[in-house]
Amino acid sequence: MPRISRRNFLATVGSGTLSLGLFRSPSVAFGGDQAQPKIVKYNPLGATGLKVADVSCGAISFNNPNVMRYAFDCGINYFDTAEGYLRTKSETFIGEALKDVRDQVVITTKHPMRGPQDLDQAAIVKRVEESLKRLQTDRIDVAMVHGPDSMESINHQAVQEAYARLKKEGKVRFTGFSTHNAKVMLKEALSSDFTQVVLIIYNHLEGAEIEPLIEAVRKKGIGTVAMKVFAGGMQGNLQRLVSRQLSYPQAAIRWVLSNPYIDACIPTMSSFSHVEEYVAASGKKLKRSDLALISRYRQRFSDQYCRVSCRECLPACPRGVAVNEVLRFAMYFENYGMEKEAMRYYAGLDERQRPLGCADCSGYCQQACPHGLKVRERLLHSHRLLRA
Repeated sequence: MPRISRRNFLATVGSGTLSLGLFRSPSVAFGGDQAQPKIVKYNPLGATGLKVADVSCGAISFNNPNVMRYAFDCGINYFDTAEGYLRTKSETFIGEALKDVRDQVVITTKHPMRGPQDLDQAAIVKRVEESLKRLQTDRIDVAMVHGPDSMESINHQAVQEAYARLKKEGKVRFTGFSTHNAKVMLKEALSSDFTQVVLIIYNHLEGAEIEPLIEAVRKKGIGTVAMKVFAGGMQGNLQRLVSRQLSYPQAAIRWVLSNPYIDACIPTMSSFSHVEEYVAASGKKLKRSDLALISRYRQRFSDQYCRVSCRECLPACPRGVAVNEVLRFAMYFENYGMEKEAMRYYAGLDERQRPLGCADCSGYCQQACPHGLKVRERLLHSHRLLRA
């Protein structure tokens, strides 16, 4: 069977060449009575000298430290968390799960710098030291500034001096950032010595336009890690369309990792079954059946998935609603199993950023959306879903 490259995939989807008939070919089995899956591929993380599992672990949502330990037992050695995940409990759980194998794993944690109160050297150092206590370790392998839209906060003197001090004291090894605005941040990272690792949104529905930037930063020696690799995680609604033997998450992971400039991806692993399913995709080549399944997903959900990094509708909103944030929180609620956390994130939005006046609006955001989403309707639905 001829191979279809990721490069010509979008054109192939548009032509309708891929068909559901291909879904009869099973993908790699996972879980059940099968042997425990293992990571089979480790990649250099940029120029850091670290080697990390191609399929690694995101820890935004889980409640059992044993899940993290099982991920380690399956060969995962890179764990991504953040100060704010589960209100610091994610860091605590990772510390509990991995303290006796600390020298065998790479830990990333993240701290937002959202306002003037965060841009204080002593405060930054204190926050990182509190993360160290929760993680039960003496150093963070990769410390990231969490969620900036530009390098302004990172370039602030207090931030630069704080992380320089933490590096000198051996409490931080490498630095970088996570972002939902890779179009801007990756360009700016090219001239930033601070940036040694980046965490960016990249999946088959979102991120193709930044591939030249991904290549550029990786060639500079910056480690590249992909998040939100499942393009909304709506695969539960595909069950009636495809064989249960096929795994959309595995196909999506293989698509991401078929980009040679991506070092690792970090799907959220909130259960033992997640670990087994995702690890089974490690080191596997992207197949024609994967592309057929992804094609079906795209056809079904392209006009329902709000691209988190897309900001095309924001200038059109006369009220300044944080459209992409509101719809991201709704995605966490409906598709990630993070109901309480999603509601907490939503409650943290300024009231002016919520869709409180959308019922009386003609839908400027919807007219501006390049992907055909019924944005106004989804905002109203999201508000009903997320309000306390």
